[in-house]
Amino acid sequence: MTPKYLFKHLNELEGFKDKDTAIITDIDGTISEIAPTPDEAMISSNMRTELIKLKDKFKLVAVISGRSVLNAKNMVNVEGLLYVGNHGLEYLKNGEMSMVPGAVEYLDLIPELEKELKKGELSKIKGLIFEDKGICLSVHYRGCENPEDVHEIILKTLQDVPQSKKFKVSEGRKIVECKPPIGYDKGVILEDIIQKYHLEKLIYLGDDITDADAFGKLKEMESKEKIRGAGVLVLSSEIPSYVKNDPSFSVNGVDDVLKFFRWLSN
Repeated sequence: MTPKYLFKHLNELEGFKDKDTAIITDIDGTISEIAPTPDEAMISSNMRTELIKLKDKFKLVAVISGRSVLNAKNMVNVEGLLYVGNHGLEYLKNGEMSMVPGAVEYLDLIPELEKELKKGELSKIKGLIFEDKGICLSVHYRGCENPEDVHEIILKTLQDVPQSKKFKVSEGRKIVECKPPIGYDKGVILEDIIQKYHLEKLIYLGDDITDADAFGKLKEMESKEKIRGAGVLVLSSEIPSYVKNDPSFSVNGVDDVLKFFRWLSN
């Protein structure tokens, strides 16, 4: 079932419009429109302006992305935010970068994995993009002629390549990712941030499969009265139905997110 439309229930969020609230958001598909390639995606000047206002008003504003943390920082380009990259494996706050224990050993394995994947059938597919994110490797198939067929070929190739056995394979919107099997996901990261910053109220926004972990964790912690939370799902035709299970609210796209941020900052 689709979560209730946010703008018909804004009264339920009036209690979040104070300095005790934290805002945590995904980037691609949430505060940035999905683009044909990762390099083409951008944050609008209007969105950047609202993020600055939110940072100045609320206790914490953070972005959690599948992008590398430096890529996320350069894309959003707002100082004073907490940036979390590679699905929680990297952090950047006030110019200080850190990586979770055990992740660094995968830095040298990513180029080897990419090289092996490019040797086979994947090398013949037009529109396929390999993105080396340092400790993770993403394979984007949005630009391919028959994306669902390509999706199956990617998964089959990963099964046949020995180097991939060292990684955890996950999926998002027209993307397959190889990540260190360290056990971090957006739910784990969300709980870590809540505890580290002693958060009492939190709004989380996301649009993808990887955000389901965060929505689920927020709902779990709210049920245990550990935090007052609101999950906001940015709807699209590409997300599986199970991602809709745990968010409290939904919006219809990035423009709605911008509208919501303006409401919050006023």
